[in-house]
Amino acid sequence: MEKEEIAQQIIARRDTVDLLIHENYHRLAQKYDLSLDQFHLLIELDDLMLDVTSDTEAPTIGSLAKNISVSQNTVSERVTRLEKKGLLKRVMDTEDRRINHVVLTEEGRKVLKALSEEAETDFVHNALIQMQPKELQDFLTCYDKLIAILTKTI
Repeated sequence: MEKEEIAQQIIARRDTVDLLIHENYHRLAQKYDLSLDQFHLLIELDDLMLDVTSDTEAPTIGSLAKNISVSQNTVSERVTRLEKKGLLKRVMDTEDRRINHVVLTEEGRKVLKALSEEAETDFVHNALIQMQPKELQDFLTCYDKLIAILTKTI
């Protein structure tokens, strides 16, 4: 088998691992009593909150709707359900009372963190420890080499 073909197979395998991790997120969302839509809304909100320093800078229902390509009414319903679960809250805009900002609560952050750890870290770790020590060492060596090569190209 040629290097190009092997490289393509490695990329395909990485995509398969990503898909399995994503499917595991969905399974765990149900464990945390979240619909897939609610789970994805929490993830989107968490991403949008990265550079936010105050609740009044948080995304609005309208901006969330635009980012996930659904209607404002749909997002509003999801927000209401997640509010009832204590995972997020609405904060009224100080200048325009018609506008509500949506903010993750501390409980919402805890759930997302727990989900992430279970879906990725624990999931992959539990799979890796089923491999033989030599397989793990070879995998690590190849991974380190890949990282070194990618680092040089940046």
